[in-house]
Amino acid sequence: MVSGMWITGRSDVIAPKGMVASSQPLATQAGVSVLRNGGNAVDAAVATAAVLDVVEPFSTGCGGDAFVLLHLPGHDFPLGFNGSGRAGSLATLDELIARGWAEIPERHAASVTVPGAMHLWHTLVKQYGRLDFGDVMAPAIEYAKSGFPVSPKVAKVWKATAQNLRGNEAQRVFTKNGNAPEPGDTMRNPDLAHVFETVSQEGLDVFYRGAVAEAIVETVQSDGGFITTEDMRRHTTEETTPLATSYRGVQVLEHPPNGQGFAAQLMLNIMEEFDLPSFSSFDVERLHVMIEAKKLAYADLYAHNGDPEFYRVPIDRILSKAYSGERSSLIDPSTAMDVPPSGIARSSDTVYLATADEDGRAVSFINSLYMSFGCGLVVTGCGIKLQNRGCLFSLDPGHPNSYAPRKRPFHTIIPGALYKDDELMGVFGIMGGDHQAEAHAQFVSNTVDHKMSPQEAIDHPRFHHDQRTNMVWLEEGLPLSTRGALQKKGHQVAPEHTVKFGGGQAILRVHDIWVAGSDYRKDGQASGY
Repeated sequence: MVSGMWITGRSDVIAPKGMVASSQPLATQAGVSVLRNGGNAVDAAVATAAVLDVVEPFSTGCGGDAFVLLHLPGHDFPLGFNGSGRAGSLATLDELIARGWAEIPERHAASVTVPGAMHLWHTLVKQYGRLDFGDVMAPAIEYAKSGFPVSPKVAKVWKATAQNLRGNEAQRVFTKNGNAPEPGDTMRNPDLAHVFETVSQEGLDVFYRGAVAEAIVETVQSDGGFITTEDMRRHTTEETTPLATSYRGVQVLEHPPNGQGFAAQLMLNIMEEFDLPSFSSFDVERLHVMIEAKKLAYADLYAHNGDPEFYRVPIDRILSKAYSGERSSLIDPSTAMDVPPSGIARSSDTVYLATADEDGRAVSFINSLYMSFGCGLVVTGCGIKLQNRGCLFSLDPGHPNSYAPRKRPFHTIIPGALYKDDELMGVFGIMGGDHQAEAHAQFVSNTVDHKMSPQEAIDHPRFHHDQRTNMVWLEEGLPLSTRGALQKKGHQVAPEHTVKFGGGQAILRVHDIWVAGSDYRKDGQASGY
């Protein structure tokens, strides 16, 4: 594996039978335990996600949404699953505009869409798992009941985001006498444990048709939100066909819209037009091309992403090599461009985890509340945090992502997978809101162009470009000379590292063994057996 100038502080984890990589060691160990006890990669993924709901509560939970790519042994293409929820049916776009809103408020129940994660968890285990749902949920139930010690990194984020908690119920469940927990404090969520136990015993109906659904609706409507019991009843997990593109002989798979994965693929298609492998991973010419490719890819993302049931996203055109050839011609090797428009006319806080098992299954799994603690509300008596993904809807009637009842909003969360010669190469994902698609492209380039191992490809310093301001942030670890060289090309480089670069996990298949990396930017751990 090529290391270049960057020396990662962690080693890749190598194991022959099974592997789990997540942002929390307790969650990773829960997943490994499920594998050892006869579960497969699907069981381990859901077990890991459920523990993360408990131990990293500001990032994820069953009150949020999830997307999955699932590789099954002997297949040359993954299955896709959309576990995102739809907007409530109690308001229309015209009514929101009549309120004088320019956007849907972030910390308000109006931003809550139907929680899809629990339905996806249960569906995956029932259809593709090996264990009973209760056995899969057992580790999360135990941590929620008996408690878990808060790690320093989690405590730091908890303290910074506790202000987002709204109402007495949120304060009761997620603070200690009104304050965020300190490192080492034990936190519990017995109400959530009861929900997990009830769903394990009674099935999904209790969550989407029964007492839990009624509690969710009551909490949302009492804060002015739009979800009804009928909206909860109608929710399903949708099986989807992932999108594919090739990058220097490697197939890159992403989940289709309403997720932003196609932006990573278009970015890679544009990058493929340039001889990036001839540059070092730190070369300013490489970074310049990648930043410009990101601008072009996100121009199409923001112009065209939306719920495909409401808008026909021109995916075939966007991901065609002819189109990326056209777009790449706009990149000047010596000069940075302004934020470009889309090249196609328009028609009328998160966790990522990966698992793998000895039979060859692999799961690329991402679960999110969107912003830290979501909308800030906690469902009374349930310990469930509610996401605020609906604030990503546009209130522009002509936009593909405009608000509509029972419509899915733009989603930033994207699981990824790699295939080569019709065989699984690996699964990967990187958290971080709108940073995710550009981070995916950087990871793939690190892996394919520079032959980095999973750990090194994840840890390698990244850039982040803001499409609204045209500002570029450079992560610590990039040479100081890079800043000046990019500025000479006309890039607006931020003076400080004031943005977050997310955190990722990856598991690759190498000679019939699993090789995994987990991001140092989080409390992450990869572990196998």
